[in-house]
Amino acid sequence: MSDKIYELINVGWDLYSKKVSGLLLDPENEKMMQLQLASVFQTLASLYESDNNESIKILLEVPVSVREEKKNIIDIVIQHSIDSENIYYPIELKCFRKMTRDGMAQRGGGNLSMYDYWEDIENIELYSGLNDYRNGVHLAITDNKYFVENEHGGEQVKVYSTSRNRGVVTGKLETNIKNRVGSISLSGNYDMKKWKSVGDFFTIIQKANDV
Repeated sequence: MSDKIYELINVGWDLYSKKVSGLLLDPENEKMMQLQLASVFQTLASLYESDNNESIKILLEVPVSVREEKKNIIDIVIQHSIDSENIYYPIELKCFRKMTRDGMAQRGGGNLSMYDYWEDIENIELYSGLNDYRNGVHLAITDNKYFVENEHGGEQVKVYSTSRNRGVVTGKLETNIKNRVGSISLSGNYDMKKWKSVGDFFTIIQKANDV
């Protein structure tokens, strides 16, 4: 299998980010982001098929087992097939919006949102070890500068910070946090300086197990 699927993901993410920043799309929540982005990937898929024995399919909500205690659901999986060989590329998404959907109040729970970001990264590392799976990709978008530009000094947010000032993150992230496990293990290196400004939004793409 070639790396064309990673090219498809990068191109699709860039196009999607520009549509959001240009107010052509408005991901009010993660589910809406999932459907919008899957549509962009689906549009590109046929353009990246270059042989009559090749197909690229966009799958949503794919269940997998990576931990004994529960099943995980992968937001998007791109299935790349050539003849009878199928390879899967898992994608997890995170959408941090500043205001509630009705626009009347600012969302809270920033510490939990940042924890969930890193749990997603841990998950894509686990998905990448499944049979016939390649290294996963994590895509995040926000219109809230708090997640990107703030110095996070509190006990919880310091450990799970998503700030670009943090630099490269790897290893064990561990501290008690409300109703989450409070422990995340990362094998790869994830550079938070990858945050990009796109209009009034910030976007970041991370590939599992980058070293």
